[in-house]
Amino acid sequence: MKKIIIFLVVSIMTNVASSQSLNSNASYIKNNYETEYENIIKKHALNEWKDDFSMVVYEINKQADALIELIGAFKSENTNIAYKAIQEWSFDGYQSFNINIFKEMKSFGLKDLVKMQCDWTMVKYEYLKQAKAKNAF
Repeated sequence: MKKIIIFLVVSIMTNVASSQSLNSNASYIKNNYETEYENIIKKHALNEWKDDFSMVVYEINKQADALIELIGAFKSENTNIAYKAIQEWSFDGYQSFNINIFKEMKSFGLKDLVKMQCDWTMVKYEYLKQAKAKNAF
């Protein structure tokens, strides 16, 4: 029992320590899409978590990972699913803005998606759930 508790404490401490810096996906977005990173991803995380900076970093990493993973999972036959997920999970007041970007996109890539104001973790979740259900019948 002591070993399990020690393992859990070490695991939690490791997770907290690793969440203190940007991961590779967040760093990539920050370095290559600085304006969008600052004005959308970072700004949203700060609005959400205020001065809980470890949670701000966690939120940035979570959103960046979800966005990159969504792009990797995307299949053109599921474009309508992605469209609906983005529409559903747009931040308040940004649904029309995001839909306009989506309609003008030439490809489902980071260059355009990073401009959208969305909860990417939920967009990815909804996209994967609906795509799996679509292919189940």
